[in-house]
Amino acid sequence: MIMNALKYPAVLALLILFAGCDTASPSVHDEELVVESYLVAGEELPPIWLTRSLDVDGVWTESSAAVNDASVVVMMVEENGTTAETFVYERTFSAPGKYVPATQHVVKSGARYRLEAATTGLDPVSAETLVPESFEVLDVSHTEIEYLDPEQFSYLVTRSSFADRQSIFVFTIASGNPVPENLVAPYLDFVFDREDIDSGEPLEFEPGDREELARFTSPPINEGNYEILADGTLRVRLPWFAVAFYGENEITMSVLDDNLYDFQRYQQVQQNGGLLSPGEIPNVLDPIEGGAGIFGSMARVSRLVNVLPEAGN
Repeated sequence: MIMNALKYPAVLALLILFAGCDTASPSVHDEELVVESYLVAGEELPPIWLTRSLDVDGVWTESSAAVNDASVVVMMVEENGTTAETFVYERTFSAPGKYVPATQHVVKSGARYRLEAATTGLDPVSAETLVPESFEVLDVSHTEIEYLDPEQFSYLVTRSSFADRQSIFVFTIASGNPVPENLVAPYLDFVFDREDIDSGEPLEFEPGDREELARFTSPPINEGNYEILADGTLRVRLPWFAVAFYGENEITMSVLDDNLYDFQRYQQVQQNGGLLSPGEIPNVLDPIEGGAGIFGSMARVSRLVNVLPEAGN
């Protein structure tokens, strides 16, 4: 199964189960407020999702975990710590635990935002995010390209600078028509038995497979892995293993703030474990004071590319 990061409710469910959980030894669970929200430079303020944490042995449902009576505000904060603007959030009934801004506001590149939320019976929570600087696509190598073409699909982009580190990217590849007939050969052989493929009968995904394959999200990648040109721009090439389907694919390149970068790194360790024993696996690192969850930000660009079958196929 392919990890689909930055997508509600998969990330939120993980947080609810692991919030306050010490992987080294059993502990008494203290219920706390769990936050999920992602700001994007140049886009409207996003929804904020609020739930309460559950014990790792608890049964989670969207409605039972939702917090529907909270007060929620987001503030744009100046460098000296003063509040420049305040945006009040309101409960919406389109989904349990979902809050939306009462007024419109476009998230500013390079600005700092602070979240504060409180509800009866739980500690109030707060968090801050510094929105990455916006970056631009200067050139796209192809609007259509054959699968496995050695040139690869690539972006030429400006850089989003950070004071103390290089930029960290995540790529998301979303298929416009994720049907079995459009699967590229490696994924076709991975998902289906050869006898089913050769039978001539229509192929059908098992429950959940279509959703997992339709949207691939990479692990965090440091900009040092890409070609940095003399003028300071980046040439970023898409690896073919990330493409599961022929046809139109939307390629999104996102630069992460520190909160999302830290959360993604620790989430991957929690999910995959690597060479660590259970007692050595660290808890998810999150930026929420008084609770758990993720309040982060990113800057991103997207383009469409049509992936064609290889010549002769």
